[in-house]
Amino acid sequence: MYLISLEINPALLIAIVAAVVLLLVAGVVLLLYKVTVTGIVDKVYKRPRPMPQVDRSPKQIERETVIGRGRNWFYANRMQFLNVGVTSFDGTHLAGYYRPSAERGCRNAVILIPGYDEHPSKMAAYARLIMKQMQCSILIIHPRAHLMSEGDIFTYGLMESVDLDAWFDFLKKRVGSNCNIYLMGRSVGALTVLLAAQQEGFSENVAGIIVDSPGETLTELICSWTMAKKKRNVQRYMPGVRRLTEKRYGFDMERCDCSVHAGRIKVPVLIFQGGSDEITKPVKTRHIFDNLRCEKRMVVVDDAGHNECYDKAPSLYEKEIRKFIETCMVRLVKIGRL
Repeated sequence: MYLISLEINPALLIAIVAAVVLLLVAGVVLLLYKVTVTGIVDKVYKRPRPMPQVDRSPKQIERETVIGRGRNWFYANRMQFLNVGVTSFDGTHLAGYYRPSAERGCRNAVILIPGYDEHPSKMAAYARLIMKQMQCSILIIHPRAHLMSEGDIFTYGLMESVDLDAWFDFLKKRVGSNCNIYLMGRSVGALTVLLAAQQEGFSENVAGIIVDSPGETLTELICSWTMAKKKRNVQRYMPGVRRLTEKRYGFDMERCDCSVHAGRIKVPVLIFQGGSDEITKPVKTRHIFDNLRCEKRMVVVDDAGHNECYDKAPSLYEKEIRKFIETCMVRLVKIGRL
């Protein structure tokens, strides 16, 4: 019997062990990256809450803010709002609250669009404000994948901006084919409105656009929201999020950029922006404003955070809304629509 002695080079052994460790570490890092990317995509796009069986009124609503008092007004006058619905381009059923104008033959109508994971009743304060400025019909919509509207995913304005076409048709049937429609959205609702107004074939019935705390891009919204709420920087995950979004849902999230083609918007635009907003930052909103080529005005409330402009400066807010509606009406007279 022969004994074979194997001599192993210590340096080679160390190199092999180091390579294995590096591969394991790289594998763990890649796995964590994929898990994080998948988690972000799931959180961003999937329906935030299951559709309830019935649209119940909340048991209690705070009354310390303008928005809270608006919600109380909405539920106190709930019987004046009809539950209505339309079917969008892809067969998705969308829901809304509709309050016809008290003035017979009134041609003014307003569509209000809440932000992500917001109850539509949060737009009631704005509805009440606009109703004080002019006679109008009010339509507060439930965006797709929110509350009573169908849909499994929310696309931050891409599909939602096209959904508005069905609501335009709804108002033209209810108010008249020559109605004048004003759009108002806040946060992601504002992004939806701005993206819609940039599209070819945008409804000529739209007379003016009001947006509060608009997001410039979806990427920026994800990063700023996560930093503000979770104190976590997810910028390095965005390329993976973009790839997975396109693979899973078939669209490029970079299309959710309302500043690039803002110059296509033809109707007057009024923008409210909180100076202390850490989610939709003033510098990003300024990009949108600078790219607009229509009649425009941007109002910055210095001490307001995200969606806080109306609460922080109600008198200024109401004054600017009134001036904007007057501006829109003057324009309508000039073009022969009023």
